Amino acid sequence: MQMNQKIFTLALPTETISCYLLLTGLADQNLPLNRREVEALWTGEASELDTALDQLEGKGIIAIPETQDAPLRLLPAEMWRD
Repeated sequence: MQMNQKIFTLALPTETISCYLLLTGLADQNLPLNRREVEALWTGEASELDTALDQLEGKGIIAIPETQDAPLRLLPAEMWRD
């Protein structure tokens, strides 16, 4: 899944946009989108990652699974909420 430019129109914090870019980069390389992979690459605080993921989920940009090792899902831009 390639990065969608719409991410820049949603007035999200920089950390949240960075998290989205990290996720799309992993997806483009066919790497796992599980929390462990994302945490290993995240350069900020763990609490910032939690906030960013929650905001992405709240906007309908990702779906977060119930279990930590299950993959996150990037959702199509048509499903995103402004």
